[in-house]
Amino acid sequence: MNTIYIRECGISMGQYLLYTLKEYMKSWWWAYVLPLALCVFLSMVNINFIFVAVILFFLVFTMILFFVVIYYGIVPECRYSTLRKNIQLCDDGIILHLKKPVSMVDEDSGNEQDDTNKESDIVIAQKYVIEEVLIKWRNIKQVKGTDECLLLVFKKPRYSFFAIPYEAFDGETHLKETLSMIRFNLR
Repeated sequence: MNTIYIRECGISMGQYLLYTLKEYMKSWWWAYVLPLALCVFLSMVNINFIFVAVILFFLVFTMILFFVVIYYGIVPECRYSTLRKNIQLCDDGIILHLKKPVSMVDEDSGNEQDDTNKESDIVIAQKYVIEEVLIKWRNIKQVKGTDECLLLVFKKPRYSFFAIPYEAFDGETHLKETLSMIRFNLR
């Protein structure tokens, strides 16, 4: 059984939404460009179409993109990329060891503990619960590379992916080994 370990990593929610919007716009760019181009062309006949173009650009398109962020950007698969995790690639799939922060609760009494030092008010280290998640190879459609991350695109839901930042790899040879294992398992 061939296994590759990738050190702890995670991306921000902003990065995840940026990649989601880029993938969405690759598919639907024409739905935004055509109405604006039509309004600019019609403004030669009537100048009021410039106002229509401005309204489309600043009101309608922003509301549509807000819908895209809510519908495609906030999916359960998003937490695989945004939470801190250790990654293990094996023959069965990708095993994620997600670090989920928990509130500091005293297990014996059920009372919340004070998370500050009484004397100096310095915050004590956050506690985490490790959740293990298996992503099967059959759930991944393709691999894409960006400037900052390696994206493993899921088959369902649409525009969802798993991002591994390049800084999580130990070097270029580690990245090449990982890519060859992923490509081998995606055949």
